[in-house]
Amino acid sequence: MKPVRTIILIFIVTTFLAGLSIAQPRTLESRSQQPPETTGPLTLQDLNLLLRRSVGRNMTESDVAARVQRFGIDFSLTPEAIAKLRSNGAHPTLINAIKRAGEKFSPNSDVIVTTKVNVTDPIIDEVRKNVRDYVEEMPDFICTQEVERFIDTDGSGAWQRMDQMRFELTYNRKKETYKPIATNGLLGPPKSNLGGGATSAGEFASTLDNLFDPASETEFKPAGKEKLGVHQALIYDYRVRKPKSKLDVRIGEDPPFIAGYAGSIWIDADTKQVLRIEQAVEDPPAQYRTFSGDKIIDYEMVKLRGTDVEVLLPIKAEVMMLNRAQKSYSQNLIYFKFYRKFESDVKLLTDEEEKPEKSEKPVKPEKP
Repeated sequence: MKPVRTIILIFIVTTFLAGLSIAQPRTLESRSQQPPETTGPLTLQDLNLLLRRSVGRNMTESDVAARVQRFGIDFSLTPEAIAKLRSNGAHPTLINAIKRAGEKFSPNSDVIVTTKVNVTDPIIDEVRKNVRDYVEEMPDFICTQEVERFIDTDGSGAWQRMDQMRFELTYNRKKETYKPIATNGLLGPPKSNLGGGATSAGEFASTLDNLFDPASETEFKPAGKEKLGVHQALIYDYRVRKPKSKLDVRIGEDPPFIAGYAGSIWIDADTKQVLRIEQAVEDPPAQYRTFSGDKIIDYEMVKLRGTDVEVLLPIKAEVMMLNRAQKSYSQNLIYFKFYRKFESDVKLLTDEEEKPEKSEKPVKPEKP
């Protein structure tokens, strides 16, 4: 049985009354440390300064992406440049905006975004085979999913911790089911008429399956090498065009829409297993042009408790949804813990067991 093909990202817009605050005047020293106002293409130093000093204080990554789209960039996108931006906190949507701006540069040997798509890349072919085997052979299991939810109530880029939730996640017969265990609401759990937070499905087989499904016609581009934990990783950029996409996006109560998506993957150089996926929504409908949605999933080999089996499974995921127009921002940090073998309580009966037992004494009909 193949897993459900549709990946779902949901962004439920929450409305808040922003409080009035008076900013303290900045000193000459603090003003001198602020990144300059953008009047032309951004340099690599400009972007790194914005990420380190402004994002999370008085602006969001969505604001930075808007600047990049408006003014462009003034540097070549080497693997080292992209790695530096990521190390300073850049998420997939911003990285993709920077890459699109970089496509306007003349090709040269170290620009990674202009690398020709290699349709018959032997590494991608090997990973595709591993993913197919992974999807077909993944055992049923149970784990604990912990979710920390954050919100930004005024679009300043400053995140507040909203609540923490815990679920028992069961993966059985290629499907994920969730059972709530506990909620620790710091701002109170979301009400049905307000909603709150960002959620997603598909952290397990379906995300990988859709990405490497030949029907998706995913475009892969080599994008350098990097040490990821203890692994030497090969990085590939990818893009799935909207006509071939199965990414279903829903914002608030609006009807869902299919969107293309793009990002990067990290592949173990030795085992050719996927270690990380970065994904960002691409080309949403015109009414959602200020919307962005990111997902990052980290995988690792995990031993299921009660067995001697090691399986490649998610250990952490991050989902971020931003809507500049409505100043609605949410971020989920998701942790997967305590993986163990799934054991069903359902008893399978044989044909003989299903037959009713014969009574030793015949039952006489009651007299009228």
